[in-house]
Amino acid sequence: MNIFRKVRNLSVILILVLISGPIFSEEEPPVFPITGSMSGTPINKFTLIRKVSPGEIKSLSDLESGTWTRVEKDSLSFSFTDDQYLIKFKIQAPPKEGTISWYFVLNNPGMENLTVYKKVWSAQGWTWSELSRDLRMSYIQPAFLIETPPNRQEEFLIHASTRRSFVLNFQAWAPKEFAAHIQMENLFLGIFLGAIGIMLVYNGFLAFVVKDSSYFFYVLYLLFYALWQLSVTGVGPQYIIPAPPTAWNDYLTGFAFLSVAFSLLFTRSFLHMERETGWKNYAFLILSGFAFLGFFASLFSNIYGLMIWAVSWYPFLAAVLVIYSAAIRLRKGYRPARYFLLAWSVLILFVLITALRNLSIIQDTELTHWSAQFGSLVEMTLLSFALADRIKTLEKDSLQARLENYESQLKLTEIEQELKIARELQESILPDRLPEVKNLKLSVRSEFASSVGGDFYDFQHLESGKLGIFLSDVSGHGIPAAIISSMVKLAFSIESRKNEDPAEVLRSINRSLSGKYGKHFITAAYLIIDPSNGKVVYSNAGHPPIVAIDKESGETKEIFLPGWIMGMDPNLKNSVIEFQMKPGDRLIVYTDGITEARSKNGEIFGFQRFYKLLSDHMKSDGEKLAEDLFATVRSFAGNRKHFEDDLTFLVLDYLPIPEEKTKKEITSSFSKS
Repeated sequence: MNIFRKVRNLSVILILVLISGPIFSEEEPPVFPITGSMSGTPINKFTLIRKVSPGEIKSLSDLESGTWTRVEKDSLSFSFTDDQYLIKFKIQAPPKEGTISWYFVLNNPGMENLTVYKKVWSAQGWTWSELSRDLRMSYIQPAFLIETPPNRQEEFLIHASTRRSFVLNFQAWAPKEFAAHIQMENLFLGIFLGAIGIMLVYNGFLAFVVKDSSYFFYVLYLLFYALWQLSVTGVGPQYIIPAPPTAWNDYLTGFAFLSVAFSLLFTRSFLHMERETGWKNYAFLILSGFAFLGFFASLFSNIYGLMIWAVSWYPFLAAVLVIYSAAIRLRKGYRPARYFLLAWSVLILFVLITALRNLSIIQDTELTHWSAQFGSLVEMTLLSFALADRIKTLEKDSLQARLENYESQLKLTEIEQELKIARELQESILPDRLPEVKNLKLSVRSEFASSVGGDFYDFQHLESGKLGIFLSDVSGHGIPAAIISSMVKLAFSIESRKNEDPAEVLRSINRSLSGKYGKHFITAAYLIIDPSNGKVVYSNAGHPPIVAIDKESGETKEIFLPGWIMGMDPNLKNSVIEFQMKPGDRLIVYTDGITEARSKNGEIFGFQRFYKLLSDHMKSDGEKLAEDLFATVRSFAGNRKHFEDDLTFLVLDYLPIPEEKTKKEITSSFSKS
């Protein structure tokens, strides 16, 4: 039995030796040859490594005599460890004239403590001398400029330790190649962090305007993710707030936990998980709560090791919940969830590549080294698309709901009859001719998306001799919009006679119609012009900005005035502005059906095309300008019979004329289509 037991033990020992062979070897490594072109050649396989356990205090000479093993991989990872390591290797310079300059680089910005020694001869014999701090270059990763005389062999010793993932992947670079490498690396990091900054500013603006919790949580997620990446990549301690890597690493786990927490809250809000019954909604709140606890725990330095380990796995747990929830919501027909599913899947894939690289399972290349950053850039881009698609989906769902509700109440015959009545009503509330006012020339053109529409314009002669010009746009089109337009007509005709303050007139109209809008809202613009001197007083209720064209300079500019849309609150918040028109100046008032007209490919006509057309036709009269504009928009939209939205275009020219000139009647070009 003793013989069999010995054979068994010997077999186990042989198996363990065979398994451990691929990573370490007791053979003496070859000498690394220095050349004029190295391009980041890995040095790991030319090194010997020795672990220094906690509490082991010896001189470098004593530590050199310990047990050394040869490294067999270009990238070696010990994960998270409190151990310190010594690494040594030899280099050989080629036989040529002059000193050879080369860079020794550790491709790991998270290494907190790295000291390099070179073996030199002194009066006491061979000793280790620390490389001068002047030889360490200012770079996001540890890098040393070393000069080696020709045809000489030198030996180096490295002492390394860190609280982050302990990854060793030493490289050798020629100076010119290293400079080009740094430029490419800085370019990538600039694009990566710049893209995060742009999305942070853009979505921050949208969060302020839209006031949606999804945008708010997304902005906070971007902010703390950016801080996390500044710590991970080494950009923060190198360029933002110069400090040792240790200082930024103290806050790394806190930034990471906050990033995960707000990403979970963002996902919960975006996917409307509060509508889900069962555990899924509470899972987001619980995981977010633990992430916030992780942030506060990370403030205590004595548990840093536990926190860095936890924050390495916590995002994977959060990602599994996000992907599962997105799949559930997508299966239930929530289309924006597909961006979430794709975004987080891409991120997990690229983070997995980074993990495999850190574990030395795959090779350390430029792609694998920055795969997590590239994946997160793709993820954040897709999430931005998701937010945009969500708004589009909400608008589409709202429109679809109104349409279905309307169609369920009417039969086909009733619709035809009501359309006829509504058409007659629409024609009756619009002016059949434009006012004749001295020094002013008016031109109007309007087309509806269906038989009737929600655009409405009117004029008011005031006792002071001034002229009031009113244009409104009811959301949607068709019979409901036309009915509301008729109510606006009545309210305007009453309120405009009481007051010459445009802002007060709009507020009075909103109050009088409060509670009668249904699901609709109204944008409106109202201006009062004094024909005798060209002075204009203007107010706005969420309407597109009017356009002023200066005849002398040819300049086209917007006159933007913030104001609430009608139908949201009985107490309308709007303001007023005054400006002066010079002889020959032109004002353009319009509805958004012009700028938001879409081509068959979904492209919008936009403000740029609109303003360019106005500039190109500056010398055309109002009727010709309106005709050319509508023809251009119709061609852009694919020559459809009807536009997708109502279009109204009003031109006001200030043209002072002598007293003796006769007045000419100008009629409306209201379309019957």
